[in-house]
Amino acid sequence: MRKTLGVCVLTLLLTCSAVAGEIPNDKPAPPPPTSDVQETTTGGEIPNDGADSLTQTVLDLLAALPTLL
Repeated sequence: MRKTLGVCVLTLLLTCSAVAGEIPNDKPAPPPPTSDVQETTTGGEIPNDGADSLTQTVLDLLAALPTLL
């Protein structure tokens, strides 16, 4: 009797943990509708291409500095 009860408890524990691991695979939500108006800014920030060119110029000058010395 005790052995049978132990086997039943073990089987119950193993099957409960296996059932708890099932995750439903629902359909993903559709993407939100897009508007006809394109936003020119991203996140409220205005893109600044001038800073990129200035940074590149400074890096080029720093690379050329050792040859001048």
